[in-house]
Amino acid sequence: MSPPGSEDRRGRVDDALDRRTLAAVAAVTVLGLALRFYDLGGRVFHWDEGRVGYWTLRYAETGHLEYEPIIHGPFLRVVNGALFGIVPPTDASARLVVALVGGLLPLGALLFRSRLDRLETVSLSALLAFNPLLVYYSRFMRNDVLVGAFAVLALGFAIRAIDARRVGHLYAAAALLALSLSTKANTILYVLCYVGAGALVLDHRIARDARRDGLRATIAAEIRSYWRGLSEIAGDRHPVAFVLGHGVGLACVFLAVVVFFYAPRPEFYGAIGSPDAWSDVLHEATIGSGRELVDLWITGDMQGNPYLTYVGHELETIAHAGAVTAVLALAGFVVDGHVRGRGGVPAGRNRGFVAFGAYWAAASLVGYPAATDINAPWSAVHILLPATIPAAVGLAYLLRECRAAIRIDDSAGDAPTIRVPEPGTAAIAFLIVLTVTAGLFAPTVTYWNSTNPDHTEVVQWAQPHNDARETIDDVEAIAAAHEGGTDVLFVGVDLESRQDTFNVADESDADRMHPPGGWTDRLPLPWYLERSNARVDSVSADGEDAPDLDRALADAPPVVIVHASARDDVDPHLDGYLVREHELRLWNFRVAFFIEEDALRDARNESPAA
Repeated sequence: MSPPGSEDRRGRVDDALDRRTLAAVAAVTVLGLALRFYDLGGRVFHWDEGRVGYWTLRYAETGHLEYEPIIHGPFLRVVNGALFGIVPPTDASARLVVALVGGLLPLGALLFRSRLDRLETVSLSALLAFNPLLVYYSRFMRNDVLVGAFAVLALGFAIRAIDARRVGHLYAAAALLALSLSTKANTILYVLCYVGAGALVLDHRIARDARRDGLRATIAAEIRSYWRGLSEIAGDRHPVAFVLGHGVGLACVFLAVVVFFYAPRPEFYGAIGSPDAWSDVLHEATIGSGRELVDLWITGDMQGNPYLTYVGHELETIAHAGAVTAVLALAGFVVDGHVRGRGGVPAGRNRGFVAFGAYWAAASLVGYPAATDINAPWSAVHILLPATIPAAVGLAYLLRECRAAIRIDDSAGDAPTIRVPEPGTAAIAFLIVLTVTAGLFAPTVTYWNSTNPDHTEVVQWAQPHNDARETIDDVEAIAAAHEGGTDVLFVGVDLESRQDTFNVADESDADRMHPPGGWTDRLPLPWYLERSNARVDSVSADGEDAPDLDRALADAPPVVIVHASARDDVDPHLDGYLVREHELRLWNFRVAFFIEEDALRDARNESPAA
C-alpha cells in the first residue's frame, strides 16, 4: 500500500467524514441488520449448526472446553455459551452473534474512506450489506462470515493507522485479527492474501516509478519515505525503538485474545487463581492448538479434493449469488486502472487499494478450492468479500454515469433546469440500475431460509427440509413433558453408504468430543434433543442385534426415530403411534419419526402455548 510518510499520494482521496456519508452508511447498516435479523430462526438447523450447537450446550452445562480443529475455532462455543446463560438457546439466538457481526460489517466501509471517495464508500457498505451470499451466511451459525468480517475490519484499522498516523488503530487491528483466528484458521489465508496482494501493488508502483527514476533510486526513495513517516509518528522516540515497543504491545494484545479463546476450560479459570498453572494453559492455547491445527488441516488428508470440480462450484455459487458483485468488481478494476475520467465521472485514478482488493479476490478464487475440505458454497464468501472493494468502484462509476445522463442546463438563465436525456439513454440507465438492484435482492429472496434441493449453488447439501420443524417441536415438547425412562429411541440400520446409522453402543460417548459415526448421522437433532434435556437411547435393527430391537420396542418410549428404509421393521411394534417422514438432508436421507399420540396430546396440553 502507501508508506506512512508519503504526501499527496497518487490516487488518494479526501478522507473527511462528512455527515451525509455517515448517515448513508448508517442507514445501509440498519437495513442490513434488519435483513439478517428478520425470521432468523425460520430455517431448521443445518447439520453443521447442529454439531457446533450441541457442543456449545455441552460446554455451557459442563464448563469443559478444548480446541477441536474439525469444528474450527472456539469463538462461537465460548460466546454462545455465555449468551445461552442470558437468553434461551434457540435457532435464532444461536445465530444472533453471526447475524450481528455480518450486519455491522457495512460500517467497516468507513475505515477505507481515505482510499475510496464518498460515493464509493457508501457503495462498499451497500455491497457488504446486501450481497446475497453474505446475507445467507450471516443468518447461519458458521464461522465464515465471522472470520472474514474480523479480518476485513483488522485490515481497515491497519489502513486507518497508516492514513491517520494513529498507532492506537493498530491495537484494534491486532485484537480483530486475533478474533478472526479464534473463529477459524482461515485467518492465515487472509494474511497470506494481504501480503501477496500488497507485494503486487508495491511492485507495480516501484516498476512504474523505476521507468522514470531507475530501480535503485526508486527503492531508496521508497525506503526514505517509510522512514520519514515512522519518524514523524514516533516523535521524540527513535523509530526503531518505537517499532519494537509497539511491536511487543501488539503481540501481547494478539496473544491475550488468542489465549482467552483457545485456552482449555476449566483449566483457564483455575489458572487465574493459580499462577503456577499458566505455563500449561499458555502452552495448550498456543503450541498445543497450533499442533492440532497442523495435524488435521495441513499435514492431514483434509485437502485431497478434485480441484477443478471445486473451482467450478465456486464459480457456480458466484454466478447465482454474487454475479452483480463479480461483474462490478471487474468493471471497477478496469475503470480505476484503465479508463479516463470525464466531467463529474472520475476514473483512471490507479489506486493501489482498488488493485489490492482485486488481487486479493483473484488469489482467493485460486486458493480456496485447494484449501477447503468439502465442496460447500460458504467458501465463496471469502472470494466475494474482497471483490466488494473494486465492485464499490464499479458501482459508484455506474451511478455517476447514470446521473450524468440527466444533465443540468443553466445556460438559459439564473434558474438551472434538468435537461431530459434521450429516451434510449434514459432507458439504458434505468435498466442498468434495475438490473443491479434485482441482482442483489432477487437471489436473497430466492435463497431466503431455503431448503430446496435445487438450490445447491448456495444451500449446502446437509440442510434438513423446513417441513421437519413441526415434528421437531413436538419431539422437544414430549421430551420436556415425559417423566421417567427414555424419551427418544434411535433405531440403527445398515445403509449402502453407511453402517449402523443412528446407533451408538454407549450413549455416554456423546458427552465427549469425537462421538461415533452413528451419532453424527442424527445431526442436527442432537442440538434440539440436548436443549430439551431429552433422555436418548439407541438400538440396532440389523443382524444379531434384531432381538434387542424387539425388546426395546416392546416397551417403546414416546418417540422412535429410524431411517425411512427401515420403517416397516418398526411399524408393526408401535400401535398408537403416528408417523411422519422428513428429509434431514437436501436429498437421500429420509427419516421416519414415530410419535406416541397420547404423549403428544399430553405434551400439547402442558405447553404454555396450549
